[in-house]
Amino acid sequence: MLHDGHYTHQYFDIKPGHVRRPEAAIRWSEGLPPEWRNQVVAPLYFDHYKEYLVKAARILGRDEDEQPCYCAFCYVLEEDADPAHPDRCRPLAYAETVRAWRLRDGRWLIHRIIIHRGEQARARGFFSLSPHMPR
Repeated sequence: MLHDGHYTHQYFDIKPGHVRRPEAAIRWSEGLPPEWRNQVVAPLYFDHYKEYLVKAARILGRDEDEQPCYCAFCYVLEEDADPAHPDRCRPLAYAETVRAWRLRDGRWLIHRIIIHRGEQARARGFFSLSPHMPR
């Protein structure tokens, strides 16, 4: 599995299934540009989901009306194991990390990092605005 700085926000430490955590348990504003901080709706609590079969996790932050206002997800796809060396780490095929914040005007500020096989050194994140929460 990839262990560089781009994946410090993965939450693979949680147990499979669903877990609810308080606001203080998540670094939800990390990576949010300073010029946007006063424009986002702050979450009060978080719902965590972890996939059983693949390396994937999702976090939804919710506001006082129980509406999503923060979203983070990540997943990693690895190459098939080498039959000659099944215990070795499998090479990365694809990875994606997304963090999104709902703005007070209803739009979503989205930060996405996508890495394809062999491109870890060139991985760059980018921001975009959307009328919808990323799925």
